[in-house]
Amino acid sequence: MEVQNRQGPAFGVARITMGPHERIKAESGAMMATVPSVTVEAKAEGGVLKSLKRAALGGESFFITSYIAPAEGGWVDVAARLPGDTQVIDLVPGQPWFVQKGSWLASADGVEMDTKWGGFKNMFGSEGGFILRAEGNGPMVVA
Repeated sequence: MEVQNRQGPAFGVARITMGPHERIKAESGAMMATVPSVTVEAKAEGGVLKSLKRAALGGESFFITSYIAPAEGGWVDVAARLPGDTQVIDLVPGQPWFVQKGSWLASADGVEMDTKWGGFKNMFGSEGGFILRAEGNGPMVVA
């Protein structure tokens, strides 16, 4: 998987180029364009309770969309709903990143997202009390 930032800085788009049969996960509604041969699946990642927690507390969608490349590979463009740039963070096992709600756009299939208590400082700072915790192996695209 390779991620290239394009169209920045005001209207950033991240093009995720996938190898044969590679899979990525993306926020519902983040996909801007893709090749027709890429398969699209939407499911409640981690089960109903984890999906409810992520949606209600973490500010993300109930459903996570997966994109699976065909045998010849493919690409998916993801972008934020609001103007701004996209950034790629290369996650390594054992070093989690905490992401503000609404900022996660896409990640490698090996990256797990969970909702965590961010503390009272976050809660009273208009961000809400919960943040997203990303951990695993591979790139993650945020806005």
